[in-house]
Amino acid sequence: MNHLKRHSKPGKIGFTLVEVFLAVSLMSIGLVAMLTAVSRCLAVMKSAKNYQTAQWTLNKGDLDYPIVATNDVKSLEVSPVEYPGGFTFSREVEDDEDKDQLYVMRTKVSWSDHSKEMSEEVVRYVLELSKD
Repeated sequence: MNHLKRHSKPGKIGFTLVEVFLAVSLMSIGLVAMLTAVSRCLAVMKSAKNYQTAQWTLNKGDLDYPIVATNDVKSLEVSPVEYPGGFTFSREVEDDEDKDQLYVMRTKVSWSDHSKEMSEEVVRYVLELSKD
């Protein structure tokens, strides 16, 4: 019967305050790291969603305002048009400075992301049909 008491010494039951503090500190550090990672993942997912929606808006704008053969490339310009989600579609044609009938056409989608102005742009070249 004396051999049972040999394993349990008085004052050694449970954890010390230092051990508990160390365990809580390690768990807190792990939790903060995990929450930081989740926060960054959510930010990346939102950014990816915005770029996907911007691509959809570019395609939708090109369908709503098609690029057609014309004698007047300025008629291809589109003033800013609002689409769902705060995305704005626009198209502009730059002047032909060297008179070779080749124009630069910029199609742009812009949106606001946390008070930061973001945009996606597609640049194309357009040849004006001869006016003969």
